[in-house]
Amino acid sequence: MLKLVLLDPHPVVQKGFKTFFENNDSIIVCDTFTSIDALFEFLSENELDVVIMEMELPDGSAVNTIKKIKKNYPNISILIYTSLPQTIYGISLLKAGALGYLSKQVKKEVLIEAIEKVVKLGYHITSNFANQITNNIDLSRPRNAFGTLSSREIEVLKFIVHGKRNVEISKTLKLSQKTINTYKSRLMKKLEVENQADLYQQARNLDLL
Repeated sequence: MLKLVLLDPHPVVQKGFKTFFENNDSIIVCDTFTSIDALFEFLSENELDVVIMEMELPDGSAVNTIKKIKKNYPNISILIYTSLPQTIYGISLLKAGALGYLSKQVKKEVLIEAIEKVVKLGYHITSNFANQITNNIDLSRPRNAFGTLSSREIEVLKFIVHGKRNVEISKTLKLSQKTINTYKSRLMKKLEVENQADLYQQARNLDLL
């Protein structure tokens, strides 16, 4: 029997997740966690096959969490289970050590299949994401793109990551808000995101700053 846990900050998701496997004879949900610390406390005392995790974590970076799991518990398979787009985040999380990336909109059968695949085959990749990888996609492209940013763009990005508003950034850098918006547009284009929320998450989860 496969033993797994869920790391997700949303109680409703945790409850629904448990019901997925109530009558499953091959998979058991050992526990669910809202915090990274609670997860690692459990891992230190229990054997496990799979960690399924949301990538939007309020108490830390998903990339760093994946790396820490793989470093300390290399035999545990990690599956990302999120509503965020894989085109922006999937590659970075796979590079960090996750073995698959699933949308929360998938059916129960797809979730079960993905869990079995990451344990038995060592991966689970959706068909459209697989097409991106087989088309010679550069897995280091987001980080390489970060290297093309100007010093001023990096400065603006740091303010964004730390939650500063346009008016605050404008006042600190002694630039107009229109100029700040121009820098934001350039950042989104270079880091291949479509809005400020994704820009923040791209920088945070790639551990760029």
